[in-house]
Amino acid sequence: MEWFDESQNVFKSLSEIMQSSYSERLRRLQNMPKKAQNIFWWPFTQHGLVPEENVTVIDSRCGENFAVHKAKNHDLITQQFDACASWWTQGPDATLQVELARDMGYSAARFGHVMFPENVYEPALRCAELLLEGVGRGWASRTFFSDNGSTAIEIALKMAFRKFSSDHGILLDLCNGNMVEKHIEFKVLALNGSYHGDTLGAMEAQAPSSYTGFLQQPWYRGRGVFLDPPTVFIHSRTWNLSLPKSLQFDKRKPVNMTFSSQSELFCGTRDVSDLGRSYSAYISEQLSQLLESGSSAHIGALILEPVIHAAGGMHMIDPLFQRILVNECQSRRIPVIFDEVFTGFWRLGIESAAGLLGCLPDIACYGKLMTGGMIPLAAILASDAVFNAFKGDSKLMALLHGHSYSAHAMGCTAAVKAIQWFKDPLTNLNITSEGRQMRELWDAEIASQISSHPGVKRVVMLGTLFALELEAQGSDVGYASMYAISLLRSLREDGIYMRPLGNVIYLMCGPCTSPRICAELLNKLYRGLQEFDQTKKERMQYFC
Repeated sequence: MEWFDESQNVFKSLSEIMQSSYSERLRRLQNMPKKAQNIFWWPFTQHGLVPEENVTVIDSRCGENFAVHKAKNHDLITQQFDACASWWTQGPDATLQVELARDMGYSAARFGHVMFPENVYEPALRCAELLLEGVGRGWASRTFFSDNGSTAIEIALKMAFRKFSSDHGILLDLCNGNMVEKHIEFKVLALNGSYHGDTLGAMEAQAPSSYTGFLQQPWYRGRGVFLDPPTVFIHSRTWNLSLPKSLQFDKRKPVNMTFSSQSELFCGTRDVSDLGRSYSAYISEQLSQLLESGSSAHIGALILEPVIHAAGGMHMIDPLFQRILVNECQSRRIPVIFDEVFTGFWRLGIESAAGLLGCLPDIACYGKLMTGGMIPLAAILASDAVFNAFKGDSKLMALLHGHSYSAHAMGCTAAVKAIQWFKDPLTNLNITSEGRQMRELWDAEIASQISSHPGVKRVVMLGTLFALELEAQGSDVGYASMYAISLLRSLREDGIYMRPLGNVIYLMCGPCTSPRICAELLNKLYRGLQEFDQTKKERMQYFC
């Protein structure tokens, strides 16, 4: 007690320092929205539509929650669940976040940055091994590192075009000088509604959209052949199939347009159904027409977002259609690229979406969840056949593509920890004992209620993703729609941070998120929909 009494001045001084530091932090937090609006250029944001009071001030992050400062509420710092998974990169709970920070700190101190060509160091080697043993199991033999998903797509396209050239004699003719004067054009086969990134080459591999329009990319040509895919979704508690107009089937053989469960959608027995045969005939006809059209362009690759078109509006593509498309292309020696930047590492409830489709690519791109969202890193996995297409006596035959921070030690260290953590039943309680799948995270009954709501057009629920499209008309439909803004603001006030894709909104958790938390999120969403619907009715009555 004597020591305590003698130390009062020290404790008082410490308390004053802490209070002063906290007050200074609050003052800076209060000024952040205005400063941000004056000096930031936010991506995917029309600044004139974001008033100062709608700028979210994030003081810190712990696991899946933001600590958000709210000046209007007496400088309250409150919790918001990050339902965007910070652009689909986040998955760690609070424990993994600490583990990642510790391991990355060690890696930074031991390695800093090491240039990658002709070198090997433990983080890069272990990361490559885990990728080939996991998402690349059974088909991939090589790992190429890059920095983000969009550049990973650019690299994958180069790989695929070389493989196609090698398989079809184009490479031999070029090496022998037989085609020096001849212009060779490559196109990709892809699906309408897919999205593969914002760099110029990645944009060329996707169909015309809001992201590729003249205002965004005046050089855009769309160097592809784009097919309309069939989609599946939940409406009024039932899984439904929606066929595009281009898929005109024999009306004498009615197609089953509903499914009793999600597992029925992914069942391999669908391959021998009438629908499977119709898909096969349609795809074969499309490819034959392309090859017989007399065009000098080659279909040098098929590129797919397996199962889910994410940025294109969270559409779920019929897995049967994609599986048949992959098999048909591979039978014609067209290399297949899986864009798993979004879908990989348990995002869809399984380590690789290839496991859902029941077919394997020649090349696949990974990012986002691979490092637990802690640091940028991307990986492109390829088969031996793809790698061998770049072997030769000249360096000019090699893949002349790289990134200054390829295989950065901190990124590879984070990937090693995240990959192991997500798939271990001891650290991720959502993984089944077999370690191959995650248990269902979203409450089926609440999800069914949401799918039956009159204001909801469709629901997609798979793995860590729950998405819905609001029933809207005219200009309220599509990426530029502001229809969901009031609902989003209401949910943010209720502790859920969300950003819409037009009139499509989504909840995204991580592979480690408790189903209890997911149920709470769905309940808040359902309440928000009820209030949104009531407000809309009152507004209509007022104008009437």
